Parts: sequence; structure tokens; C-alpha cells
Amino acid sequence: MFARRIQLWIALLVVLTVILGACAAPVAQPPAQGPAAAPGEAAGPPTYASWDEVLAAASGTTVTWHMWGGSDKINTDVDNDIGKVVQEQFGVTLNRVPVADISETVNKLLDESAAGVTSGGSVDLLWINGENFKTLKDAGLLYGPFVDLLPNNQYVNWDDPAMANDFGTPVDGYESPWGHAQFVIEYDTAQVGDNPPTSFEALAEWIKANPGKFTYPAIPDFTGSVFLRHVFYWAAGGPEEFMGDFDQATFDKYAPAVWEYLNDIEPSLWRQGETYPEAGAMTDLLANKEIAFNMGYGPANASLNIAQGIYPETIRTFVFDIGTLANNNYVAIPFNASNPAGAMVIANYIVSPEFQLIMADSERWGWLMTIDPARMSPEQQEQLASFTLGVATLPPDVLATNALPEPKGDWVTAMEQGWIENVLQK
Repeated sequence: MFARRIQLWIALLVVLTVILGACAAPVAQPPAQGPAAAPGEAAGPPTYASWDEVLAAASGTTVTWHMWGGSDKINTDVDNDIGKVVQEQFGVTLNRVPVADISETVNKLLDESAAGVTSGGSVDLLWINGENFKTLKDAGLLYGPFVDLLPNNQYVNWDDPAMANDFGTPVDGYESPWGHAQFVIEYDTAQVGDNPPTSFEALAEWIKANPGKFTYPAIPDFTGSVFLRHVFYWAAGGPEEFMGDFDQATFDKYAPAVWEYLNDIEPSLWRQGETYPEAGAMTDLLANKEIAFNMGYGPANASLNIAQGIYPETIRTFVFDIGTLANNNYVAIPFNASNPAGAMVIANYIVSPEFQLIMADSERWGWLMTIDPARMSPEQQEQLASFTLGVATLPPDVLATNALPEPKGDWVTAMEQGWIENVLQK
């Protein structure tokens, strides 16, 4: 019976190869490398020859999407502006699973791979980028490449190296973008004044002169990690040293100055640096004036919080003199996803002009678009041009001029581990 099943499977593969070779539509395929299936077990998720096949397979299904859950607003926006829409338009139910850090999901997938779970996995889609993407891609634990199958992929400018490479790792069709982000510092003018400390030297002086009013999240929180990367860029005089492959000698050259800086300000941090808040908690701390600064990848978050009455009117934002890191948010499909078709439906919707305009609206999401506006229709471009900036949101040209590239994932891993050993455990 087993031999008969293998013969049928081989025959089916031959037929599919002939059909797909003659088909003009791109095909989403599971990874060429990855965990081997156990005898009698399916080799992995199904593949699709056309978008119509994807839609047919996705209808009536549920997609389990693992994503960072630290923002109540993002959680609500995803449910309302993505979940409700894909349910109404495509019959796809979104099951949003919040996680504190997406590395938890990466570890889950690594465990499933080690256990030989090559199909029927517990995750269909995940919000990912950076070193977590590199970990899964290098391990062959991503489904695809799939992005060429998405109709709305036409709006993405893959000729842009910042889009085609995620923290220096080539995307190669294994993840699809859905938002652009840039780091900003939020500050309370009532506590800080109208001229915030935009250099790291001035920031250290302010922190020591105003103990308890500054903090940052602890690693592995991604907001704390990006703050740490900025300190490394400051120590090195810019990002150039970290753009290539990881080099231990270069790391050792600049790391001591980073640890010295962070350990020097630690006693003056919120709660004397004995504990570090989660990123989500910092919004409440700033709103209650317990601290004077917040930070994050959302340039419009401060304006949105003011509009919703969460922040006082005195909150504004700035970027460091050296600039601030910018990157793209992506979604990827695990190698053993139970519902890759439904996952692709969501990935396709969130890169559509329809959703991207919702996301770019300063009164709704306030995110930066990940698609090329020049590829949208004249009517859509006109709608985008009509959006106004929030009171605390920096102009797009200021953000663009000060945008810094992300280092490769191996640098991030070394920086995070170094912080744990040399700051947290010091």
C-alpha cells in the first residue's frame, strides 16, 4: 500500500510539473530545503497554479496570524480594517494571535520542524522582519516563494534595495511587505521644553539632570533593540560599519562605548534602572507624565494618541541628529502552514491600494505606506495627497532625509546578546 501511494505521488508530481511548466501564472511553492516528511506523511502545504485557485481554497477557512500584540490600537485596527474586510470580501476568518515578541513564534516553528511537523502547523501567517526572518529563511522554514502570485504585488517596488532586502537578507519572494516604519522619539514639551536633546551626548546630560524621567524597553523587546542599535550607530559615527556581514573585531571596537554609555545612564533611568518597562507600558507612563520620553517605529503614533485623548497636547516627536532607523514590516507564511491560501489572501489585501490608503490616513492608522504611490491610480494618488499630518507628526521629507538603514540580522543578534551580558546582568 505504501509503495502504491509513492507511485501515485510520483505520477502526480510529473503531471503537475507538466501543467505548471505550461502555465503562465507564477506558482507558490513550499521551501526546497527543510525538514523531511515522515513515511506516510504529507510533504507540506499545497501549492497553487493561479490566484483563482488560491481564492477557491481560501474561501470558508480561518487564518491564524501570529503578530506582536503590544498595541491595543494596532490589535483593534487589524481586527476591524483587515479581519472584517477579508471575511466580507473573501470568506476568510482572521484569528489574530498576539505575542509579546515574534521570536516566540519563530521558536515554535523551530520546535515543530524538529518534531517533524511538516504540515498542519499551528501558524499560517506571521508579522516578521529582521533577524527572525533570516533565522527562518536560512533554516528553510518558510513557504514560497509566493509573492509573485499576489495580484497586488504589482504595487511593490522590488527594485528598491531597502524593500528587496530585509535587514540585509534578500527577501526572494518569501515575505510580503505591509507597512513602512521609522523610529522617532516622543517627548513631553511640558517637561522637556521645545528644544529636546537630539544628540546622545545631550540626552545623557538630560537624563542625569532629570532622574527617573527616561527609560527604554529591555531586550529582547524590539523597541529596546532598535534603541540599542541607535547607540551603536552613535558610537561608530554612523551606520556604515554595520552594513556588511558581521565582524567580531568591528563589534568589539565599538561595543565598549555602548555599554559604558548605557551603564552610565542606568542609575538615572525610571526606577533607577532596576527594571525596564515593556514598550506598550511606556505609552501609559508618558501619558501620565511619569516619564518624559517614549519611542517607537510609528511616526504618527503621538498624533493619534493626542487625537484620542490618550496623550496631552504637549507631546511632540523628534529624530536623532544621526538619524533614525527605518525598515519595512513584512508577513511570511511558515513552511508547514495549515492554510497558505488564506494567508496569501490576507497578504494580498494588506498590500492593496485600498488598505494602504487606510493605513496612511493620519486619522486612522497613521503608518507609512509600503507600496509605490506612483503605481496607484490618479484618484488614489489624489486621495493620498489630501491626507493631513497630525500635530505631532514630522513631515515626510524630514523622516526620509534622516532615515537610516538597518544592519544585517547577525549584528542585531550580537548587539542584543551583548546588552544582556554587559548591561542587564552587570
